[in-house]
Amino acid sequence: MDFPVGKGQFDETNGVRPTEYDESGIPRGGPANYPGMHIGQAGDADSYEGNFDAATGEPLAHMRRRQDGILGPALMFVDTDLPTATWRGSVLVLVPRSYPPPTVVLNDGRTASTPFTSVLLDVYKQTAFYRIDISVRLEVSGEKRVEYRVNNTGPTYAFYVPGQTTPWRFAFWSCNGWSLSVSDKEKAALGGDNVVWDDLLSKHERVPFHVQVCGGDQLYSDKIWQSPVWKPWLKIKDKYVRRDSPFTHEMAAIADDFYFTHYAKCFFLGRFGDSMTTIPISTIIDDHDVWDGIGSYPDYLQFSQVFVQLKEYAFKYWRLYQAHTNQQLARQHGYFGKNGYSWLKQFGPYTAALGPDTRYERCLNRIIEPQTYDMIFDRLSRLPSSVRHVVVFLGVPIVYPRLTYIEKALSGIKSIGLTKLSFIAKQRAIVNIWGEPELSDDMNDHWTSEVHLDERKEFVLRLQEVARRQNIRVTFVGGDVHCCGAGRFASSNPAIPPERDFRFMPQIVSSAIMNIPPPNLVIRAVHTSAKTYDLDKHTDESMYKLFEKDVNGKSPPNNNTKLLARRNFSSYVEDLESGGLIVNIHVQNESNHGTKPYPVNVPALNAGNVV
Repeated sequence: MDFPVGKGQFDETNGVRPTEYDESGIPRGGPANYPGMHIGQAGDADSYEGNFDAATGEPLAHMRRRQDGILGPALMFVDTDLPTATWRGSVLVLVPRSYPPPTVVLNDGRTASTPFTSVLLDVYKQTAFYRIDISVRLEVSGEKRVEYRVNNTGPTYAFYVPGQTTPWRFAFWSCNGWSLSVSDKEKAALGGDNVVWDDLLSKHERVPFHVQVCGGDQLYSDKIWQSPVWKPWLKIKDKYVRRDSPFTHEMAAIADDFYFTHYAKCFFLGRFGDSMTTIPISTIIDDHDVWDGIGSYPDYLQFSQVFVQLKEYAFKYWRLYQAHTNQQLARQHGYFGKNGYSWLKQFGPYTAALGPDTRYERCLNRIIEPQTYDMIFDRLSRLPSSVRHVVVFLGVPIVYPRLTYIEKALSGIKSIGLTKLSFIAKQRAIVNIWGEPELSDDMNDHWTSEVHLDERKEFVLRLQEVARRQNIRVTFVGGDVHCCGAGRFASSNPAIPPERDFRFMPQIVSSAIMNIPPPNLVIRAVHTSAKTYDLDKHTDESMYKLFEKDVNGKSPPNNNTKLLARRNFSSYVEDLESGGLIVNIHVQNESNHGTKPYPVNVPALNAGNVV
């Protein structure tokens, strides 16, 4: 989801404009009606032929970062094998399909490795996807720089691995792109694409990150709906006829071409592409990796032939580009779930990272299937005894202000005759291209939506049991909402300090690394609902007043101290002396150069006999 509006898009006097329809009778508003080139047409920048030689698969000049026609490399962190003290990762490269399979050679400063060989994952037109699994033995007491080359030619790249007894450092970010409604003027006012990326990479040069966790919306795929191929389907008025209408061969061709090409451009051009050569990724998925709001629409849409099949194409390329796998190999590569692609990884001996897939199995009334939750908790129950922290990465924050009053307003839209909702964009129709309230998917995306509160509660209570039984601190990290902040679950008894409270679970909110922050009006509306709530009779939840001062040293707008509408990323460092995590949210400065850190305390858990 996005925040409901961008700057300059709200009008408190006039509220929401009436729904308008195009010449085909389709409601204006939503992703298909933003300005932009239709995809899949001659000369389109988002077509294969617009970026690759159709005959050879060679990338065109604007796509080249290497002279040999290879796209990549992109590093991924796979896991740490603790018994053998081995770091495991993978490298993704795209090559013309006529090329021989690529190899990777590592050099840790002592000796060069023998070449690591590749596995063919898939082919699209004249381009082949290859995964190369790599491994590095960890030193006992020192981290090291590991250089590598593809085919032992071209540029030399480098990444860093910690030692067996040195702290891990990782970064988190989300929302790496622009909503289609954001104007060039708005982008320029924020300093363009790279202000926060430049700061992250500058910090990496000084004190390297071992992993970057990409927290969803690694790219924005909403433009898929701009193709005219969807027009006949959208014109169908009867919901159930539309649900059962077939996904055509033409639709499939458009989907295949769009997701392949859009990913290639977003992943191998720009700072994100640069970062993946030197900071291994671990990714979770959010809606814009697929398209806006996927999983949070009514069943007649969510389980329509078009939605179901189009989602499969989006996940095909999520697996290839973001997970370095395919449908056949995903379970072998460590992804699990009833149907989706969750993961659990060891960031060394002391920190476990959990990345639940909150999109593949999602429907209007459920985020994750019960069988997948059981798989998650079975794996958590078998964590090594050395683990002190489980960091749960979720696309949407699980501790966040309630938006119940907005949900109720949206559910009553028909009865109130499309009257005022003052924070909704004047330029954005209240009905989207599918004929649904434009913001309903945004509200349903939240864990704090009424429809998800019971599932949320059960998830948190089961994590409390993990914390209590295994003496592990659980921390949530999420993005999606285009602002930053922090909160926590905690025991309702104020006499229990966080260090001894197994119910104390911090939440870091870190979004967006690129996309536009919401206007202060939206932050104010959300801020007013940022109260203390009871999860159950033993646990409450609240947001911190983290931003007593803005990055400029002044009070934040409207004294909104709990959420700050500025671009950001966050960093995490193990404190091996105290056992805690050193967390900072790095918030973009007003000068559009650099960031200001806001620290959040995440202590180790020493629960003792707390009940």
